[in-house]
Amino acid sequence: MTTELDAILAQSQIQTLFQPIFDNLQRCVLGYEALSRGPSDSLLHSPLELFRHAEIEKKQAELELLCMSLAMQRFVAQQLNGKLFVNISPSVLLTLGTEPLLQATREAGMSPFLVVIELTEHHPAASGDDIIRMVHALKEQGFMVAIDDLGAGNSGLRLWSELRPDFVKLDIYFAANIDNDATKRQFVASLCDLAGKLGCNMILEGVERKEEYLVACDIGIRYCQGYLFGKPAAIPSPFPAELLVDHATDPHPTAPLQDLLVHVPSIDPDITGIAAMELFKQHPEIHCFPVLDQNAMPLGILKRHSLMSHFAEPFGHSLYARSQISKLMDKPIIVDVHQSLLKVSQQLVEHEEQEELDAWFIICDEGKYLGLGRLRDLMRKLTQYKLTMARYANPLTLLPGNVPIQRAIEKALNENKPFLLAYCDLNDFKPYNDVCGYERGDMMIKLVARLLRQYFGQPTNFIGHLGGDDFILLFRQQEWIPSIKALQAEFRRQRLHYYRSEDIINNGIYGKDRDGNARKFPLVDLSVGIFPYTPDLQLTASQVSTSLSTAKHRAKGTPGHLYCLDNQRFDFTLTEAAPEISVVGL
Repeated sequence: MTTELDAILAQSQIQTLFQPIFDNLQRCVLGYEALSRGPSDSLLHSPLELFRHAEIEKKQAELELLCMSLAMQRFVAQQLNGKLFVNISPSVLLTLGTEPLLQATREAGMSPFLVVIELTEHHPAASGDDIIRMVHALKEQGFMVAIDDLGAGNSGLRLWSELRPDFVKLDIYFAANIDNDATKRQFVASLCDLAGKLGCNMILEGVERKEEYLVACDIGIRYCQGYLFGKPAAIPSPFPAELLVDHATDPHPTAPLQDLLVHVPSIDPDITGIAAMELFKQHPEIHCFPVLDQNAMPLGILKRHSLMSHFAEPFGHSLYARSQISKLMDKPIIVDVHQSLLKVSQQLVEHEEQEELDAWFIICDEGKYLGLGRLRDLMRKLTQYKLTMARYANPLTLLPGNVPIQRAIEKALNENKPFLLAYCDLNDFKPYNDVCGYERGDMMIKLVARLLRQYFGQPTNFIGHLGGDDFILLFRQQEWIPSIKALQAEFRRQRLHYYRSEDIINNGIYGKDRDGNARKFPLVDLSVGIFPYTPDLQLTASQVSTSLSTAKHRAKGTPGHLYCLDNQRFDFTLTEAAPEISVVGL
């Protein structure tokens, strides 16, 4: 007999939702967890019911593999950044083996290096030699492994110690009100310290409030997941912009409204319309008065143009001259002085009656009137704030921007240890952008960001986006040449998805150069200039930047577009000096 589950499996009627995982250090997306649901009109819509029925009907392996395959396909189709976390129970993993998982990645056009396998078993059988061997096999194929819900059910320290996963996801119990629970904080801090010693990354699940997030940052947890960063959605929304700012260093992370305050005297709700008209005559510079009760709590706002419109109506003077202001005032838009500019602007935009930039709103502190604010001033302040914020995080790729890049370089210099810097730049990107359009250009830039995370997304590395098509990579690994070459090769393979068919046939595009001359440009390629720093060089951050820029320019003109700068004998006292260059074998 065909069951409802059979129909769902046969027709692939699985909904896939993605929930972001936030990188607290780089302030960008680490990746997304894929969550599966049944059809919305089905009794099996709930994941609990869906997977319970699969267990009863002994179709767990078929269902979990389908959910995983669809998640990969939809992740690639949406061109989501970062890693994809997919759930599988160890019993199913042992049944399937690694080949079906590899086949799913191939069919989705996805690299195993982008996939994190979350082990979700809630039975004691999750441990044992067989699953340990299977986890090792997964890692050999390039997959990463996570333990889900540590601290819930049978997920425990034994499983952690046996499997040595790449990630451990801490159960939502530990995030809830952690800011008000000293015992939880101490326990989580101990687990975080243990994770660091074991070379494992911890993800705190269930973070819903900013206070919980800040405690997680203070403890040293690198990654967080929860409603604060986004609810599960078929098409995930961008992170709240205020989370992308470095709260530890930005003196005004929430951009308070104090600077927008305009101090306007209030009026009582029982004064008459004629008295209010007289007040407006006496104060021509005032466009509206706040109407407050005896406790300085706002009741409404009386607008000059609204009152004059009432009096201009037929019989308006007779109708409104003796009427109380409480009958003539408008419903106020009230905001708290401690709210962020972003939150207030969203509140004002969503207000049904908000139409003009010269509109006014009431600013309060704990409900009591402080002054008025004007929408025009708010938008101007918000624009300035977004420009400042862009220095901290690039809005297109959500990678750290100029300020964090500079700090990362300075921090590396202060550690007095060797490191490598890479300047990644796209050759012939401007004509591509002009001819193929800015939308394709943005997609090409996001491709670079995604591949950098894929090949160099380890927690010990730093990836930054200077802007445009310029990226900075700070890393410490001896055998870096194969990874850089693999990065370039994968870019060359995937770039074809963003060209028109005629461009691929012509192996390039026809456009105008900077002098306005028409010519053919080759396909966009990824240049990588490398600068290896050693403490004996004793360079300043500015000198390091100069060296890195030189490496970038040399790479753009080199076959293969990969260059390593030998800076051992570079004399910074000679402004015209040319540093010696060693070409990486291609």
